[in-house]
Amino acid sequence: MALTAEQLDRLSIALVSMYEAAELAMLERIAHSLASGIAAPDWQLTKLNELQLLIGRERRLLADLAGLSSREIADAIMKAYNLGQASAMASTAMAANGPSAASVASAMRVRALVAEATMGIVGSHGRILRSFEDIYRTVIADASGVAMLGVETRRQAAQRALDRFANQGVVGFTDRLGRQWEARSYVEMSMRTTIHKASIQGHVDRLQQRGHDLVIVSDHSQECELCRPWEGKVLSISGIRHVEVRTAGTLAEAEAAGLFHPGCRHTIGAYFPGVTEAPTRTADPEGDAARQEQRRLERGVRAWKRRDAASLTPEAKRQAHAKAREWAQRLREWEASHDLKHQGFRSSVSAAR
Repeated sequence: MALTAEQLDRLSIALVSMYEAAELAMLERIAHSLASGIAAPDWQLTKLNELQLLIGRERRLLADLAGLSSREIADAIMKAYNLGQASAMASTAMAANGPSAASVASAMRVRALVAEATMGIVGSHGRILRSFEDIYRTVIADASGVAMLGVETRRQAAQRALDRFANQGVVGFTDRLGRQWEARSYVEMSMRTTIHKASIQGHVDRLQQRGHDLVIVSDHSQECELCRPWEGKVLSISGIRHVEVRTAGTLAEAEAAGLFHPGCRHTIGAYFPGVTEAPTRTADPEGDAARQEQRRLERGVRAWKRRDAASLTPEAKRQAHAKAREWAQRLREWEASHDLKHQGFRSSVSAAR
C-alpha cells in the first residue's frame, strides 16, 4: 500500500509545527506591542509610527521561514515518493527493472509536486504580512474609536478586537476555490494533499515499471461520502481491459470523481486476481460524524490557545488558558466515548486552527 494517514501526518508535522509557531509568535508580538503604553494619550500615533519597524522585522522572519519551508517541503515530498515506491516493490516481489524513460518522467513529476507546494505555501507569505498589518491597524482603530466614545476602556476594546482575530487565525492563504485559510490549516491541508499525491505517484510509477496495472482502494474507517463508493474497488492504472477481473474504472477516473481529495485518508495497493481479498461492508457514516465533531473540538482548543497568545492582560490570559483546558477535556471525553485516536499535534500548545 502507499502511505497510510498516520504516515502522512508524520511527514508533514514538522512543517505544520513551523507555521503553528510562526502564527502564535505573530499574535504575541502584536499583543506585546499594542499593550506597551496603551494608557498614554498619544498611544494611537505612537503605535502607527512603530508599524513600519514591526513590518520590517516580520518580513525578515518570514524570509527565514521561507528558506526553512522550501527545504522541508522538498524533503517531505521526496520521502513520500520513495516510500510509495518501496511499498510497491515489497508488494510485487518481482525483479527490479533498470533505469528507463519512466524514471525520468517520475523525477519530473516529483519536481512538479515540490514546485506546486512551495509556490502555494511560501508564495503566500506576502498575504501573511498583509494580514499582520491589517490586524495591527484594525485593533488600533477599534480601540481608539471606542475609547473616544467612552463606551469602554482602550485596553478592553483592543482585547476584543484581538480576540476576534485570534478566533479566526492569521488569514494569509487562498485555495483554488477562493476560500480563505489561516496559516496552520492551509499548510497542513496543502502538505498532506501533496505528500499523499507523491506517495501514490511513487507507488503507481513502480508498479507500472514492474508491469503491474491493477490496484485496489483501501478501506478506511470514518470515511466521507465522497470516498465511500470507491472503498475496496479494483482500478486500472492504464485503462487497459482485463479479462480476469472487472474493474470499477481507472485510477484517473476515481481521482476525478473525488477520491484522494484534500484530507482524504485512503490509499491504494497492488491487486492480484484470485489472491487479494477485497473488503466488504465498509460503510461507516457514524464514524465520519464522530470524526467531524472531533475536528470541531480540536479547532476550539486551538482557538483558545491563540487567544492566550493574543492576551493583553493577565486576566485575559488566565481566562483563555482555562477555556483551552475546558475544550481539551471535552475533546478527550469525546475521543474516549467514540474510540477515536487522539492526535496531539492537532491541539498542541503550539497548534493553530
